[in-house]
Amino acid sequence: MPLKIQIIVKEAHDCYGYPVDYLAGAMLVAVGLGIGNTHFARLKGKWDESAILFMALVGRPGACKSHPLNFAIRPFAELDGMATRAYIKACEEYERQRELPIKERSEPHPVAPVCKRFLISDATPEAMLLIHSQNLRGICMWNDELAGWFKNFNRYNKGSDEEYWLKLFNANPSFSDRKGVKNSVYISRPFISVVGTIQNGILNELAQGSRTSNGFIDRLLFVIPHNQDKQPWSDKEPTFDIEEAWAQIIERLVAISYETDTDGNIIANILPFAPDAKARLYEWQRRNTEECNREECDALKGVYNKFDFHAIRFCLILQMARWACGEADREEIDLVSVENAISLVDYFKATATRVQGIIRDLSLSEVQRAVITALPDEFTTEQGVEIASANSMPERTFKDFIRRFIGIHFQKVRHGVYSKL
Repeated sequence: MPLKIQIIVKEAHDCYGYPVDYLAGAMLVAVGLGIGNTHFARLKGKWDESAILFMALVGRPGACKSHPLNFAIRPFAELDGMATRAYIKACEEYERQRELPIKERSEPHPVAPVCKRFLISDATPEAMLLIHSQNLRGICMWNDELAGWFKNFNRYNKGSDEEYWLKLFNANPSFSDRKGVKNSVYISRPFISVVGTIQNGILNELAQGSRTSNGFIDRLLFVIPHNQDKQPWSDKEPTFDIEEAWAQIIERLVAISYETDTDGNIIANILPFAPDAKARLYEWQRRNTEECNREECDALKGVYNKFDFHAIRFCLILQMARWACGEADREEIDLVSVENAISLVDYFKATATRVQGIIRDLSLSEVQRAVITALPDEFTTEQGVEIASANSMPERTFKDFIRRFIGIHFQKVRHGVYSKL
């Protein structure tokens, strides 16, 4: 992250005990929302990526997830509050004008006002697209408890909300035909990010149904600090106003002007990659492809595939964050942003592996748990079969168990030799 943001994160950690991972992760989503549809990263041709992120802050109850998330999102909540108050006044004036005779109106046919906003928390897909159509710059689904988001899938219809959100993640054109409304809502380039918190024990619910097979869970970024213990209060006072410093960074992004086409759609500024930055990104992608092809765990293979897209989005977010902090321009994505984006990918690969492990742990049977506990840190297939048999697991079942949990609970050391993770 840019130095200004690093200082804010450190101060918030030292004074308020906000875990660095949670705050910095939420800030990535917030910067992306500040960018919205105003800027895209272009790798080549017409391959453009926006700053859309789906992120979950994972931790045990009491792990201090909500406070850092609220801190990161607060500038947008305050902007929405001001916009809502202005909207209420505008609605009152609109109704007053409609009641006047035409000759006495300031405009013969007053136009109904719309509410400008960045955040939504609970809305049907149709309502969400309607809000987005009035805020084409972009919006964010902000749920303090992310379980409320995915548990409500298909609450209002019998369709597949997972497929709907897959389209939104990919920024594919979206439309809805609302019953009783004459005009359909169509958005050529959606921008809807998602951020919220989730407890470790609920992760297995996130992986239920078709969400593992259709790639839905692969698109989520998971933030998990290594230390989730409750921390004692610190009596240290902030050395500067960290809320104001963060708000100024967001305000600089939100203040970016943009043009629209004849249909009212935002014309995005395109950020190409500097030659050395593009070369480094291609080099990384080749390495990621090799890792993906070597990975024996299907769940992690799917996750690694999606990081090709996440890497480009990280590049855009970090370049614009550096610009908002006065550390870079916004003419192209440079090598510094690419190197930092690669570091972020490494972090989120590690957390994805931990999440898959948590999900698998929650779904393990008593026999599987017993076998894992009984196995030594490193073992041969023959040793494993013998131990599994002693714990009522047949040989074929054990070998399938090892194969399915490679990369999650086990690692292949060499042919016929495995270690526990």
